[in-house]
Amino acid sequence: MTDRNVPIEICVLMGGNSSERDVSLHSGTNVYESLVKSDKQFNAVRGEFSGPSELLDLVIGADLVFNCLHGGIGEDGTVQTLLELLDIPYTGTGPYGSALAMDKLYSKKSFQRAGVNVPEYIEIGQSEEIDREKIISSLGFPFVVKPVSEGSSRGIKIVDDKEAIIEATAEVRNNYEKVFIEEYITGKEITAGMLELNGKLTPLPLVELNVTEERFFNYEAKYSVGKAEFIVPARLSDEITEEVKELAMKAHRAHHCRGYSRVDFRVDLDGGVYALEVNTLPGMTKMSDLPFAASYAGIGFQELVENMVFSALCDRSSGSDA
Repeated sequence: MTDRNVPIEICVLMGGNSSERDVSLHSGTNVYESLVKSDKQFNAVRGEFSGPSELLDLVIGADLVFNCLHGGIGEDGTVQTLLELLDIPYTGTGPYGSALAMDKLYSKKSFQRAGVNVPEYIEIGQSEEIDREKIISSLGFPFVVKPVSEGSSRGIKIVDDKEAIIEATAEVRNNYEKVFIEEYITGKEITAGMLELNGKLTPLPLVELNVTEERFFNYEAKYSVGKAEFIVPARLSDEITEEVKELAMKAHRAHHCRGYSRVDFRVDLDGGVYALEVNTLPGMTKMSDLPFAASYAGIGFQELVENMVFSALCDRSSGSDA
């Protein structure tokens, strides 16, 4: 694809116009600095942008786009489709898998087809009247109101009583339009990083996300120092650990992920495992769990970034379009 004696031109795409712009800028800056420091033949440029109209000029001429966007058009398959049309290799999952993972309701159906359990849930139309009795009888308390297509745990509300149902649902609807309601699984929050190493899909050590001030691993806990603790390896039995890893691999493949992903789970008090979502573009910030899990496996940030680059180039040269 490129002459091995010629530097690989890499555009690190970051920023965008989603609610996760700031996180993307942190991820992108970390990746860019790592590529600049690499002793490999990389010529990296910052591809920071604010709107779709700027994209074409940024990526034209690149041998590879390192996608550090989070949410919005960077993660829902739009940017991936553009890069496919331009025949420019890029890191991460392709258009179909990106769109599938971004829509949490479609994603749930993909989990279920793959034999991966998910919490009970109720779909709610944009103009549908909220039936409180149906929700209570189906899910009980507490339950969770979630946006259908939002990352970084944005907009999530936990509801504990009947009086809060309408207000919580209306608030999430007003901010994000499409929402659904999901059973709250009491237990541990576990994340499973997936990484293709030398062409083989490899589960990274499981990370237990232990929040110290928030009720769950929400946006504040994710990106505020001291509000969450990463416990590696996760405090699970060997049997459940292997089960989670196996389910994560199933989820990765069922969502047509490529190169790497992160699959989030809840493990209940009886050891039941429930998948929450697949993240096709995990964060690459200093507080992100995929790099943390990789480091525990002996893969430093520099090596992780380089692996992502070469994995994307190998996927393209082998004709993979997953």
